[in-house]
Amino acid sequence: MSAARTAERPSKRARNAAVGLTPSAPGAGKRSRVPDDGRLGRVGWLARPSLRHRPTAFLAGALTVFLSTAVVGPFAAMIETALHSGGEDRLALLIMGGVVGGWGLVIVLFSLASAVGITVRQRTEEVVLLRTIGAAGSQVRALVRGETLVMAAVAAALGAVPAWFGARALLDALRSGGLVSGDVRFRGGGLALLATVVAIVLVARLAAAVAVARASRAPVREARAAQALATPLPRWRRLVAAALVLYGVGFGVVTMTVTGRSDEPYDAMMTAGNACLLVSIGLAVVAPRLLQRFAVVLHRRFGRGAASELALSNAARRSHLLSATLAPVIVLAGSSIGTLMLVDVDVRSMAAAGGADRVTNLLNVVVVVMISLFAAIMVINAWVAVVADRRAELRRLWLVGAAPSTVRRSVVVEGLVTGVLGAGLGIAAAATTVVPFSWARGEGLVPDGGLWLVPALAAAAVAVAVLSATAAARRVRFQSA
Repeated sequence: MSAARTAERPSKRARNAAVGLTPSAPGAGKRSRVPDDGRLGRVGWLARPSLRHRPTAFLAGALTVFLSTAVVGPFAAMIETALHSGGEDRLALLIMGGVVGGWGLVIVLFSLASAVGITVRQRTEEVVLLRTIGAAGSQVRALVRGETLVMAAVAAALGAVPAWFGARALLDALRSGGLVSGDVRFRGGGLALLATVVAIVLVARLAAAVAVARASRAPVREARAAQALATPLPRWRRLVAAALVLYGVGFGVVTMTVTGRSDEPYDAMMTAGNACLLVSIGLAVVAPRLLQRFAVVLHRRFGRGAASELALSNAARRSHLLSATLAPVIVLAGSSIGTLMLVDVDVRSMAAAGGADRVTNLLNVVVVVMISLFAAIMVINAWVAVVADRRAELRRLWLVGAAPSTVRRSVVVEGLVTGVLGAGLGIAAAATTVVPFSWARGEGLVPDGGLWLVPALAAAAVAVAVLSATAAARRVRFQSA
């Protein structure tokens, strides 16, 4: 063995410590071995310093789990309450809990998986280092899954508390609005909240397992290279994205050809309303590839100035990291524009027929408010986590000569890029709802009114992204060591 190769190889003591070999008691003359059966093993002692050195990233993941439980829990409680009710009250509660909560659950679980994936992918360097010194891939995966399980369980349990109060407030609002009778009693107890907590924890654990799989199974050199450069999207992600987009477009086609001609006017709303959500999520699944191509085009035309050069080159080379901030912007813009435009067309077209259905419009507004608030929080959360993990990188840019203001402006430009791209993709997703529904209600391909909602909501999505990036960049400190 050459001297250079020997120098690069970890010591035998380090390799043994990583895989679970520890010296036995003095005088025993031999060592005991912890079986490598995929358990956490002796490498588990790294969990505490990992949590201590990445508090912001782990708090961002915990906040996502907490909010996910708080958002989904009230709708699960409505389903449990509906099981103890009857007649029209039961139907109204099932619609609120099943339909509205179901779409909210889809958005929440997607955002949760994305946020947990950010936290885990930021640890690729740590995973590679553990494998370099001899840790088994199964041990690394067990370490990450165990940390995520503990974090998610604690955060979800805490989120069940506001979910319970939110469920009671939601039922009070339904009673006061006349959507259910006043004698409906709240029955959403521990069963619904327990099911919500279990579902949220399982999704978080699954997302962690998927995120750490590549770095723990691929060769060390390949895993290290994948951390620095964007890698091709897995085939399964492209297939999922294509299926969601085609399914959403299919809903639009069905609206124009089938449900739009139905005698029941709200059949068209049921199919059209699903389209923008499905397409938004589908586009968000392939956000890394979309961001990479968009950044390359912008870099060729607008890559002038230090801040723009840094931001666009980083977005093109490391789109897999910044895409976590793009995905919630797409969902925010697509769902809010599509659903609010749908409600506007419905109110205007049904005015001549005795007025729009108050219950249906209220449900749509609840969907928009819930998804928009959650998506906005996810945008802020994603930027906090991403910039917190890049503090060392941003500090190195300052050490090689970049002014602190230039470094911070580059982060803001990244926020502007993701905001503009996300708003544009959101408008495209919203069109799959607005155009078919407008056609079905006799207003043509372009609605007769409410067009101001499109630029207003798109600008709001861009503003959320830019302000989030600005706030996260201001937290970076450049003091000398």
